[in-house]
Amino acid sequence: MNVARRVYDLPARQPIGGTHLLDKYFDELAVGDVFAGTRGRTVTETDLALFSAVSGDWNPLHNDADFAAKGPFGTRIAHGLLLVSMMTGLAPISGQAVVALYGFERVRFVNPVLLGDTITYTSRISALQPKGDGRGLADLDFEICNQHRDLCVAGTIKILLNRTAGS
Repeated sequence: MNVARRVYDLPARQPIGGTHLLDKYFDELAVGDVFAGTRGRTVTETDLALFSAVSGDWNPLHNDADFAAKGPFGTRIAHGLLLVSMMTGLAPISGQAVVALYGFERVRFVNPVLLGDTITYTSRISALQPKGDGRGLADLDFEICNQHRDLCVAGTIKILLNRTAGS
């Protein structure tokens, strides 16, 4: 993904009828469909502490205010993988259409997210690949931005989707 061209700046084929992109089956999607997350999510102290506990990542850039104040960002920052995890939680994913997360590609942590920042995301279908008779893979180029619309994380997520019955 070329981070110089923002996902939401690209020509888009908007979903018809306000349907959320991830509620659609594979054969209902087209390259260029754009999906914006449903809401913002503010990164909190609790988020950092819980993610550190679950992941075991106690890097002082995330958890030690004195250490982080002397570091490159001047304050503590959110874990990159915490942000990606939050992104997946912002998407209204259909239990009927979406089978599973298939993987990530080219994830880049472009700018830090600070405590108190509110993130949102936008994604755009960049490729569709049939996978067997009843499924397909959708590649979504995504961006996570802060409340100032600064690009913080960019990459591609691959999602395995069912096809509609009879397609």
